Amino acid sequence: MRIAAVRSAVLVVASLLAACVATAQPPEGGDPIADLIEDGAPEVPAELVEPPKPISTWRPQTLDAYLSSLRSKSCPSGTEREEPDSITLKASPVALQGINPGRKSIGELNFVAGFHLTSDDKRFGGLSGLDFRDHGNLLAVSDTGFFVWLDLAEDGVTPVSARIAAMRDGAGKVFPTKGEGDAEGLALQGGLALVSFEGVHRVLAYDIGKCGTRARGASVGWNMENAIVASKISAEGNEGAEALAITHDWRLFSGLETRVGKESILSARPLEVRAKFDLKIGKNAPELVGLDLVESGDEVHAFSLHRSSRALTSNAITIVETVFERDLDQTNLQARVISGIDERAHSTFKIKSSRTLAEMNLLLTIDNYEGIAAKQMPDGHTRLFLVSDDNFSARQRTLLMVFDVK
Repeated sequence: MRIAAVRSAVLVVASLLAACVATAQPPEGGDPIADLIEDGAPEVPAELVEPPKPISTWRPQTLDAYLSSLRSKSCPSGTEREEPDSITLKASPVALQGINPGRKSIGELNFVAGFHLTSDDKRFGGLSGLDFRDHGNLLAVSDTGFFVWLDLAEDGVTPVSARIAAMRDGAGKVFPTKGEGDAEGLALQGGLALVSFEGVHRVLAYDIGKCGTRARGASVGWNMENAIVASKISAEGNEGAEALAITHDWRLFSGLETRVGKESILSARPLEVRAKFDLKIGKNAPELVGLDLVESGDEVHAFSLHRSSRALTSNAITIVETVFERDLDQTNLQARVISGIDERAHSTFKIKSSRTLAEMNLLLTIDNYEGIAAKQMPDGHTRLFLVSDDNFSARQRTLLMVFDVK
């Protein structure tokens, strides 16, 4: 993430808009996307900067064995399940556009609802990653190292309650500093939460389905830092894998906030295989900060969230839909497949099509959007939830905005 360099100019714009409809704008004197992140990357303990040692010399031969190993490391035998803390939650409605509260669409998106979320609990905020849980409720991660459960009303839209719990490291201890717990991306499937971190580029797996808040962060078995270097990409400590998503058959899509040229960089590889950032999406869109998937047959529809820190010279928020189709990489393909893991390693994706769904600027109700969750509705259309990172600043808000794709 980068520091927004537009504070002084946006103060003028914000003050003019606030006179029209104050409820749909940030607090007086605020910048809708100011302070996109703190001044510089968080300090990271030196011991975490060293490349992690391999979990084990044992190499699983099947996906089931690999997932079983991950779960056992995250939730060791004898670990008692623990539930998160319930916290207060207030969801105040906001419009898509303050100066035109009746507006109901932007680009290829129909506006469903918007909410400004607040809580008396000081741990609430900084939400960066978002995904759906069972029964349509939401799970988020914060960049201060917390899981946040958001429960929705029967309408499947309105937030009604929240719970929170600190993440844990591989030893079962709570992260002591922000640098260690700077969670950004989230992909949830089958009770296993995959979380990407900045500062130290890594992906950890949490079996919250079995152990709840006692789940430990288990390494996925490969080094994200090495994956970035092997892809010949330069990524600063705060330009790592902000975007994370998973397919039903455990193919991990991970996207870097770092751009190459005018495009964002993406990896789409089996979870057990080291990431390879060889795909490009979001041409001419800002930095990639969020991602989720909807699958349709052999196609995977990726909905990516892009956010700019140059709000006065470009669209601050862009949402892109990229359609991928499965492919087989026959490079060095063996005549006889040795194991299921080897076979999965040759399964790749290629881009079939792409379209920009919406571009949002300061005339709309926006903030520092960083998380996106996509869900296919019963009638076949896709619903998107966007969440913003307030950086625990009075000048920013935690917004939850809901859109339907046309």
